[in-house]
Amino acid sequence: MNKKVVLFSILAVLLSCALLFLGFTPASSLTPQQVYRVYLAGESIGLIHSKEELEQYIDREQSHLKETYGVDKVYAPRDLDIVEEITYDEKTSSAAEIYNRIKDRSPFTIEGYKIVIHGVEEMQEEGGSITTPDQTIYVLDKNVYINAVYNIAQAFIDEDELKAYETSTQSPIIDTGKLIENVYIQNEEVITEENIPVDEKIYTSVDELSKYLMFGTLEDQQTYTVQVGDTISDVAFNNQISPEEFLIANTSFKSADDLLYPGQQVVLGILQPQLKIVEENHTVERQTIPYETTYQNDDSQYVGYEKVIQEGTDGVQLITTKNKLVNGEIREMVVTERVVEKPAVNRVVVRGTRQRQVSSGGFENADFNVEVPVALGSWVWPTRSPYMITSSYGWRWGKLHKGIDISGTGEGSPIMAANNGIVVTSDYTSTNGHYILIKHANGYFTEYAHMRNRYVSVGDIVYAGDIIGTMGHTGYAFGTHLHFGLWNGTPYITGSLNPLSLY
Repeated sequence: MNKKVVLFSILAVLLSCALLFLGFTPASSLTPQQVYRVYLAGESIGLIHSKEELEQYIDREQSHLKETYGVDKVYAPRDLDIVEEITYDEKTSSAAEIYNRIKDRSPFTIEGYKIVIHGVEEMQEEGGSITTPDQTIYVLDKNVYINAVYNIAQAFIDEDELKAYETSTQSPIIDTGKLIENVYIQNEEVITEENIPVDEKIYTSVDELSKYLMFGTLEDQQTYTVQVGDTISDVAFNNQISPEEFLIANTSFKSADDLLYPGQQVVLGILQPQLKIVEENHTVERQTIPYETTYQNDDSQYVGYEKVIQEGTDGVQLITTKNKLVNGEIREMVVTERVVEKPAVNRVVVRGTRQRQVSSGGFENADFNVEVPVALGSWVWPTRSPYMITSSYGWRWGKLHKGIDISGTGEGSPIMAANNGIVVTSDYTSTNGHYILIKHANGYFTEYAHMRNRYVSVGDIVYAGDIIGTMGHTGYAFGTHLHFGLWNGTPYITGSLNPLSLY
């Protein structure tokens, strides 16, 4: 044998012995093994032999979560990934070791439902619009959410009417009545079944979720102790909520006419509904046709002189309307039919117009201190009939509605001055749209907003019943209506008044 070959053979044997002595094994002699690499938030935290063993260990160690939520199984965190891997001799960890590396770093999960309630675009009273933020709700049982939404719907829609609509048992309209044609949630909802991290707020109670969806918070609402002489309307207004909001927050009351007793505790929570519940209905109702006042001018008499030469009498009409309400507030109303059963008889008044003068030069800006050259006469309604007050004067959703909204007479229908006065503003803003302010004697101002057209200018003298423009929906307005405001003192600064107090 060649001496060189013998030498290399001896060296190979010696090298193998050295490797064995140092603990190295040639790859050809190792057995590959199937293991699982565990990643937490993308970081490798070890290898395990059994994925099932780790899952069972987590479920066993987190038994208190099963008791807390009434579930059968607890799962790994959502950012835990277990990936199958083939290796040779890398050291593996036990299920307990991996569990201890997880438990304080990421929340474990339980089976449930994730509900995303997408926001909707809303117009702002200050002008422009915003889209309300998305809401994410977690529940273990989908029915908790369904029943909570139903509770919200019942807060804005009569319970018996809603049930009749759902069961298709609504009575047909005979003479007068109402039929609900559609009820739906304006928000888009996405419901997915998935594992929920236990550090999220998980709703297990219908009442608790109903409270959140209605008030936007789970905090306790403000309460009030009833005093002698209090009424629901007074308590609501003085605490900046509407009577409707009061009734929703205090379900033991059915009407704003219900009596309160001294010492009684009531809830004063401001509603911030997280859903937009839409009701579309068809209504037929009998209404009074208020008589209108017409005037005959007499320039031989001074301004302020009035003499009634014919008394007015109200009529009766049957009105059919299509209505759209969002969270109980009328957003659209269209009169589809009007049947006059008894016509109204106009009141006729002779009024003096002597010394009717218009200031020269006009006004570039509103001059609230301008002298009113005409005396107060009788207050007249600013729109034609039929009409409906779709939003009353008062607090709603934490804001004071400084006037009333009048609908039903249609786009382009006439708007009249409510009394004698001088026009101090005739302008357009993103909030009011086309609007007019009239100053009257005795410190009164009236406001007419969201008009389609304006027929008067600053400095014009107007008399009660004069047509000053037409109804529209300009500015911040849901549907065609007139916003009719009243002040005794400087508009937008002094306290506003309920226009209905004039009539």
